[in-house]
Amino acid sequence: MSDSIISVENLSKRYHIGRQSDRGDGLRHIMEQAVRAPFRLLSGNGREKQAKTEEFWAVNDVSLEIKRGDMLGIVGRNGAGKSTFLKLLSRITEPTKGKISLRGRVASLLEVGTGFHPELTGRENIFLNGAILGMSRVEIKRKFDEITAFA
Repeated sequence: MSDSIISVENLSKRYHIGRQSDRGDGLRHIMEQAVRAPFRLLSGNGREKQAKTEEFWAVNDVSLEIKRGDMLGIVGRNGAGKSTFLKLLSRITEPTKGKISLRGRVASLLEVGTGFHPELTGRENIFLNGAILGMSRVEIKRKFDEITAFA
C-alpha cells in the first residue's frame, strides 16, 4: 500500500468569464430587447446569440504526490491559482480535468484569521478551531506544541 496521503494527477480548473462590454444592462437595452423580441420570433430568428466569454485556467495540469510527513508550501503571485488549488483539494470546487486522491482528513485555512475569535486567548482559539475541524480534545492536546510552533 502506498504511503501517499495526497495524490494529484493532471489537475486543471477552468472558469468562463463573461465580458462586461457584451452585457447590456441598461434600461435602453432592456427596452430594445422587448421591442425586438416579437419580430425575431416572427422571422424565425428567435435564438439569442450566446454571450461571449473568455476562458481562464486558474490551475492547469498540476501533478504531485505528498507522502506522510511531507510538508508543502504553495507560493505564487496574486492570481496564480493558489487558493483555487486549495479549494480543489478541499472539495469546495470541482476540477475541470484531472484526479485527486486523498487519504485522511483535509482541512484548509483559506483566509488568514478565519474562525479566530478576538476575545479568546490563543490557546482557546486553538481548541475552538480544532473542534471545528473535527479534532478531539485529546488530539488537540497531543498536537498543541506542533500547532503553536507552526503559528
